[in-house]
Amino acid sequence: MTADAGLPYFYLTTSGLPPGEAFERWRTLMAPMYEVGPTTPSAVLPFGRNIAYQVGDLVAHRTILSAQRIQRDRRRVEAGPDHVLFQLWRTGRYRGTIAGRSASVASGTVALIARRNLLDGMLDRSDTTGFVVPCARLPALTREGHGLLFDAARNRLLAAQILSVYRRLPTTSPDAAARLADEIVAFLHRLLDSSQASDVLEGQELDGGLRALARAIVHENLSRADLSPEFIAGQMQVSRATLYRLYEPEGGVMHFVQGERLKAVHAALTDPMETRTLSRLAEVFAFSSVSQLSRSFRNRYGAAPRAWRASRRVSHPDDSQGALQQVWTWLRETR
Repeated sequence: MTADAGLPYFYLTTSGLPPGEAFERWRTLMAPMYEVGPTTPSAVLPFGRNIAYQVGDLVAHRTILSAQRIQRDRRRVEAGPDHVLFQLWRTGRYRGTIAGRSASVASGTVALIARRNLLDGMLDRSDTTGFVVPCARLPALTREGHGLLFDAARNRLLAAQILSVYRRLPTTSPDAAARLADEIVAFLHRLLDSSQASDVLEGQELDGGLRALARAIVHENLSRADLSPEFIAGQMQVSRATLYRLYEPEGGVMHFVQGERLKAVHAALTDPMETRTLSRLAEVFAFSSVSQLSRSFRNRYGAAPRAWRASRRVSHPDDSQGALQQVWTWLRETR
């Protein structure tokens, strides 16, 4: 299934289904990667929503799921492709074991999880986003050297990059998919290569990551009418001069902020996972009114927000088995 003029994607939701049917649909989708079940025999059956985009030879996803137990056994490991998942917990938490070692992943944390790792643990109600990358694309990466988690500086940049890329996916054209995949992999190489000097995080080598971090901070604070360069630089832990240098080619920091407000609305109206109303989006992204949002949106994108949302939402047939087969095909192709 594809979004019109966008990347191929799959969207599955269990919303509105009876608990038993929701669980079966969710279990079917997750079956190639995990066995899922309730956290206790008397707990609510698992359910969730998932969207997965094919980005060249990568797969990007967002998953919103209920509290549940997940397990990956030896059979799934042996059947699965050799790739790694860089997964950000936007909210929620994982507690359990990965590759036989105790693991705890909290909100705001990016974890590096090999699909060939055994896994057994509990998920709180969570919202996760990440990339699936073939190991062949990261030949210098030693998972043992990096471990499951990253140092604080790399975690901040990687989390920001994951969120930044996810926001771009609904409006990325198929022709740009390979370039975006290369961009993601190049960023991972620069960020994770242990041979790089320790000060690489402060240099222009990772300006793309710093811009992604700035975007993430701006997005977290778009409801602030007083959002300023001083605030952004402070949150990034860089000087105002560094921030101004980053955004001088784009017309300045505040021009960037205003553009991000409109981009955020544009991405929300395009994303099948997004359910907020136009009035709620105007409030969240600090527009004075729905009318002001509509005028600004039309001036930038040439269409009214409601018309844009209606044109971008694609009706999908009820075919959870088909979803399973195509998502699994994508994953197997990322060997």
